[in-house]
Amino acid sequence: MRSVKRFLRWYWLLPMAVLLLAAGVLLVNAIDVPLSAEAAAMGEPRAAKVAEADNAYLAAIGMGAPDGADSLTYARAWLAEARAAARENRPEKQAEAKRAQRPALCDAAQTSCLAALQDKEESAAAQIAAYGEDLARYEKLLAYRAFEEITDYPFGMESQFPRYAPMGAAQRAWLARAALALHAGRVDEALAMAERDIAFQRLMLTGSRTLVGRMVAAANYTRALSFVADLLQTSLADLKPHAPRLQAMLQPLQPAALNLDELMAGEFGMMKRFLHDPAGKGVQADWPEKLRLLLFYKRNATINDAHAFYSGKQQWLRKPPAQLAREIRDEVTEVEMKPWDYLYNPMGKILTRVAMPSFSSYALRLHDLDAMNRLLGLAAEIVAADVPAEDVGNFVAKAGARFADPYSGKPMTWDAADKRLSTSLSEAYARDGAGGGAKDSRKRFNIESGRVFIRL
Repeated sequence: MRSVKRFLRWYWLLPMAVLLLAAGVLLVNAIDVPLSAEAAAMGEPRAAKVAEADNAYLAAIGMGAPDGADSLTYARAWLAEARAAARENRPEKQAEAKRAQRPALCDAAQTSCLAALQDKEESAAAQIAAYGEDLARYEKLLAYRAFEEITDYPFGMESQFPRYAPMGAAQRAWLARAALALHAGRVDEALAMAERDIAFQRLMLTGSRTLVGRMVAAANYTRALSFVADLLQTSLADLKPHAPRLQAMLQPLQPAALNLDELMAGEFGMMKRFLHDPAGKGVQADWPEKLRLLLFYKRNATINDAHAFYSGKQQWLRKPPAQLAREIRDEVTEVEMKPWDYLYNPMGKILTRVAMPSFSSYALRLHDLDAMNRLLGLAAEIVAADVPAEDVGNFVAKAGARFADPYSGKPMTWDAADKRLSTSLSEAYARDGAGGGAKDSRKRFNIESGRVFIRL
């Protein structure tokens, strides 16, 4: 009885302690931290270095213009609306681009277009003719000598990116036309078309300022390289006199093409604008959710945490491909919340610990592209040196770091019996093709068992 009385005398301390803890949590969460200077600066809009008149970016946007429209007029209107919407903090109202459906053409990234179009020149020419306007636009695009994505306005989560799909379709038509030229015996014309295409894809690789743009350029460059590999395998004797041109077009990729620092900064810029007001326009949030954000979401603290995540990713993605490929297997993309994490800015910590994306597969796609570029570059050296088949193994072994397997650092592999030169790709590539996602089961040109190869 005495113990019961003692409990009743002190029981009020428990709810009092709970109330004090709740009051303390509310009080602590009433204060935000200052936004760091690094977070404030990272991912902000910046003016383009290339003048718009010289910038292939506008011509790339114009590839998606409606049929019959002036492509550059459409591109300027598209860019003006994107800038205005960002300035006025509203959704973009881009004009609909009405385009007739084009026939599906052979994709050099997936199969041998030279084989697919053999003895089908007449029907293929009719299909390519449907791309007449696209090819005219594409030829103008390839004439540019500079490319820089324009990011002089703030990108948000709802910002639209240019419709790059018409550019990829035009590239397929361009390479199909090059295949027909080869079948007609016009080797120089076919090679010149491949040269021009590769030159532009390399421009876009180094001039892309967004992750979307870089991945589009990587996919298109993969298609162009696959076509060159097809040319080498199909018409090696015809191409030997042009070996110096092959060497010139297959130079090593510039370091800027493989560096993701600026792209990560751009991704952070979009995330920063979302975190500035996560329950803002376009976000479905009920009143309880908005109340939780009001009480337990600290904007600056959350943006600072996100900045630490993105800047950490920048450093991690700079690692050599072999090390990155090893570490990606153990990559943690979701950090578990600890009990004390709920005391200050719990809503912000949930966003930064659970909702942050992984970017490692994008880096590996670029290293895989580098591997393919090195492979074809080495093949061009073998052709230029006119190396006898019995000496190719020794030539490959002494080729040096420029032509080494980027994932092992060792020389590429020469299979003398099969006359096949190959190099390894990342596990991500072997699993999902050219980075198209886990559900992407499309066959890829000259890729087998996680290796890309070319027969000489």
